[in-house]
Amino acid sequence: MKINGQPLYWGLLHGVNDLAAGFLLATYTLTHSYQQSFLFASIYAVIGFGGQLPVGFWLDRTRHIGLAARLSLLLLPLAAVVYFISPEAAIIVSGLASAFVHVTGGAICLQVHQNKTGPLGLFTAPGVLGLTAGGLLGNTGIFIPVLVIVASLLLYFIIIRNSIPAYQPMVSKESELDNHDWIMLGILVLMCFRSFLFDVVNYVGENYENGILYLGLSAFAGKIIGGFAADRIGIKRYLYGSMLMALLLFQFGKTDIYALCGGIACLQSSVPLTLQMMSRSLPMQPATATAFSLGVSIVLAGLPLYLLADKQPLFQAFSNPLITGLLFILFLLSWWAAGKFLLKKII
Repeated sequence: MKINGQPLYWGLLHGVNDLAAGFLLATYTLTHSYQQSFLFASIYAVIGFGGQLPVGFWLDRTRHIGLAARLSLLLLPLAAVVYFISPEAAIIVSGLASAFVHVTGGAICLQVHQNKTGPLGLFTAPGVLGLTAGGLLGNTGIFIPVLVIVASLLLYFIIIRNSIPAYQPMVSKESELDNHDWIMLGILVLMCFRSFLFDVVNYVGENYENGILYLGLSAFAGKIIGGFAADRIGIKRYLYGSMLMALLLFQFGKTDIYALCGGIACLQSSVPLTLQMMSRSLPMQPATATAFSLGVSIVLAGLPLYLLADKQPLFQAFSNPLITGLLFILFLLSWWAAGKFLLKKII
């Protein structure tokens, strides 16, 4: 398969964007009180992830994908420049940049390689690696902001020079979602749970030297492998195998960092696949499909964790299989009801 350069360019931009976000949040946490850090981490989550939905609606309605791309490419270096003036303002601008980068990049990658998940892996994978690196480099001073400015401006010229593809939704106006295919519901649940699980394993990873870095690299590799493997053997077949393997590895991951990394790789390999499946369920709204897959599921799963100052009771509760099972069923029913409602309203 000949790969268009856009997924690679936007994947690199995605990585730089999340590197900036991870750095800004980490350095702010190191230099401010818990209350201030909590406030701006929550603000970033709402803007950067929750904000993807209005951006997706706007892009699908106006089809101004060139404008959205330029905003994405300019907001990112702007956030790094503003950091030298106001860290708080930089976090807010970074959230705006994140919303535009995720939605615009996802919509472009869906269109240049329709029905292919490999390029979606190239786009989604660098984000988690950038976020991990940014968080670990939060005390490195001005190096990261300067790197973000240089890298984002370089990518601006590369992306613009190679021309931004025109907005082209799928030809079919009908959803390809099979209402009798329960795997879609399962993937939606996993899409919501993956962020929650990633927060939990980050906590576990702190018990190991360089644990966070191992987990970030595992998530990065999982997305790349999952995207291209699914193109060869089929999305559903790959998902069955990878999710079963993830469940098995997580059983040993509480005491073995390598098993934990393997489980994370298998779980995160679903990310480009869920993006593709969501786009098939919303064929005329590629930007909205991206926002639902990469934004809404993450803010729903991860944001409530910021509301707890002491997360220890939460982790203890989720060590109980009964509680985890009941919440899994609750999420399944919630996503089923929400999916039925949204498909009726949007399509």
